[in-house]
Amino acid sequence: MAESFRQNSLTPHVLTILSWLLLLLAFVSDTHASPIARTDVAPDLAAHYWKRVTPVVVTSETGDNTSVINPTNNQPIAQGPGTDGGGTDFSLPAIIWLAFVFVTGIPLALAGVRLYRVTTGLGIGLALTLCVWAAFVNTVSADGLSDIVLTVIGMGGFLVGFICGVLDFGRWAGILLIGFLGGLSVGIRVVLLRPGLLIPTYIVNWLVLVPFMLIGIFSVLLKQRLGIISCCAAIGSFLVALGVDLILEKQSGWSFALRFMFDRNNSHFLAIVHKGYDPSLMTQIILGASIGAIPILAFAQHKIFKGPFRRKPTDTEFETASFVGSDSEDPSMGSMTELKKPPPPPPPRMSRMQLLKSRFSLS
Repeated sequence: MAESFRQNSLTPHVLTILSWLLLLLAFVSDTHASPIARTDVAPDLAAHYWKRVTPVVVTSETGDNTSVINPTNNQPIAQGPGTDGGGTDFSLPAIIWLAFVFVTGIPLALAGVRLYRVTTGLGIGLALTLCVWAAFVNTVSADGLSDIVLTVIGMGGFLVGFICGVLDFGRWAGILLIGFLGGLSVGIRVVLLRPGLLIPTYIVNWLVLVPFMLIGIFSVLLKQRLGIISCCAAIGSFLVALGVDLILEKQSGWSFALRFMFDRNNSHFLAIVHKGYDPSLMTQIILGASIGAIPILAFAQHKIFKGPFRRKPTDTEFETASFVGSDSEDPSMGSMTELKKPPPPPPPRMSRMQLLKSRFSLS
């Protein structure tokens, strides 16, 4: 009955829906609330400010003063650095993110199909980190939160999601989010390969990502083992390659590409949107190489780990389950079955002559 209850529980589906709603919330075009209260705009202008209009950049004749104007009310928009928690060079937030992408990416790339509960935990944890990070960077003011605070918030979201994925009720949510993130990771790299994104119109690039995400989700639903292997290889290669690019290009490479893709906060317009996306040759090579590594990593996992994604109980677990009566019709009589078994027969007794012959035999 307990197993039936777990299978019929709505909790995994609720977790999945909530995760996707958080992700969509980060890009909603008419948001009137945010995690951080605005202090740089008047209350009567707040509703106009939160509409995702395209700001106007005004530069003085001498070129030493640049301001951003909201065209709906002709009011200036305060601008922030747009670092989005990534830090600068090898500062503390940058080192934390660098360690994070390697610690989560390497296990998924090399043994995602074997880790089972760790994999589902990583699926929910990474999805929640992405949602929380995108929601905050799109709604903070020009000087709302420091990089270290944004980093801690992202890590906290990951910890909560990872715990949920490790527990049994989060298994299906973790599997679905592995498929979702696997497709998303491939689509993002395809879109970022070209300077200025794959398609000049920004919103169309997100429409390009939809087929990739659907393929990832349906792959884990229709062919679970093959889908998990492919999506884990995709996510793992994405994270490891991101770490390599962070070492080589720091915050101006792949890190800036993700901010350009996810951050449309008007307070970061000068630092991100107006600056434009023009990846270096090294970043483009890393992006392409990470895509090419996906089939290699997937094939390696397929050959090394033969079993299904959800492993069968070990002998010790089976014996424990039998002892507590989980497989018997009457749980209260599970342990009595073993007690009713007759003891093994004693070994046959040997006569004195046979005993002497066995002791002094030369053979």
